[in-house]
Amino acid sequence: MRNAPVGWAALPLLLAALAGCQSGGGGAATDAKAPKPTGTPVYEVRLDDQLSAASRATTAAGSSAFTWTLSYGSAKGTAVDRTTGTQDYAKDTARAERVLDIPRRFPEDAAADLGGRSGAKPVPEVYEVKGNQVDYRTRQGGWLRYSSQASMDVVDLFGSILVRAGDAAPFGGTLAEVVRNADAEKQPTKGADGSRTYELSVPWQTAYDALPASLVEPAMFSDRGGLVSLTVVLDGQGRLTRTSADYTSLLKWMHEGGVLKGVTSLKAEYTLTGHGSTAVPAPVAAKSGRMEDAEKALTPLAKLKPGACGSADTGLGVSLALVRTVPCGKDADLRVFGQVKIKETIQRNPTGVADKKAGERCRSAFRTAPDAWVADARPAGTYFTSGSSSSSSSYTGPDVEIAGDFTCYVQLSAR
Repeated sequence: MRNAPVGWAALPLLLAALAGCQSGGGGAATDAKAPKPTGTPVYEVRLDDQLSAASRATTAAGSSAFTWTLSYGSAKGTAVDRTTGTQDYAKDTARAERVLDIPRRFPEDAAADLGGRSGAKPVPEVYEVKGNQVDYRTRQGGWLRYSSQASMDVVDLFGSILVRAGDAAPFGGTLAEVVRNADAEKQPTKGADGSRTYELSVPWQTAYDALPASLVEPAMFSDRGGLVSLTVVLDGQGRLTRTSADYTSLLKWMHEGGVLKGVTSLKAEYTLTGHGSTAVPAPVAAKSGRMEDAEKALTPLAKLKPGACGSADTGLGVSLALVRTVPCGKDADLRVFGQVKIKETIQRNPTGVADKKAGERCRSAFRTAPDAWVADARPAGTYFTSGSSSSSSSYTGPDVEIAGDFTCYVQLSAR
């Protein structure tokens, strides 16, 4: 979510695109402690096929431990989004813990784009993945289960968490997806231990799978082009051990899309260790006795009545498409004080008009809302809007019809 300036701010609802959720290519070893190579050795295939072959060799190892890091640099410090975990390629399972650490002076709007607050104490998020299913542990210790088999009404809204169920590895949304689809164009540097280091540039269309969709979608730079620098390190057996990418060249388009303003560098790194010897803990979510089906447990924010409270602790990142309805109190991090509809006829370019009008109407609702609903707003006197709009026009004139549904809410100090 993007933080609002004191007064009001328009918050467009970002819906993450649903990523593919079927894990892993290549055969998996039946004995994780004794990996057996499959097919032609990686370094004997054509140069432009070696990275995809490395992806298959990594899968064939059976298991690994991983660390996935996104670093957002600014003049006021670097925010680090780090996920550590283990994954079993043969069983198509993973367990991971994510920690978002944002320094105190980091730009507030950019912090909100990442789903956090500047200077806030990091709170670990825990995920368990099995095939196309992702379980998320809430701050209260319960679990929400997300499945690609959910109804069409909500499955698209699950995209930002279902991306955790990867294609190239059990835990997805990392540079493993990028490496599998990258083509090396020059010979790698060989290390004394038989390792290989590849330096290449890949089109952003190949590289963006490793970035949160909430950052990529607003940029809408599909026609802009752009390359991302990629370094890939394989071990002597052709298995992936480290890859890094520099996404800084894409920040210009992200800034134009209204996200990550104040961020001056964006880099990613993915490391793997313990190929074939990593023990992956058995899933605990299913045995916890506190599992809920996310489709049944979550409610569209637009359906919360004024005065109702909710929690964005859903694992869905910055999206407020769905929230958990909770009693107003310590577990609530937002409170709705109004629902507004926009339906007007304007002329010429409708971009941003619905958001602006929604903000104005929420401002009026904020001023007249009961004090109990808005007294705990963080920052004080600040409110937000969330929603989406559409526009339509005819060929016969300049009139444009805009329509949208927006929710007016405050963030609560309890969060």
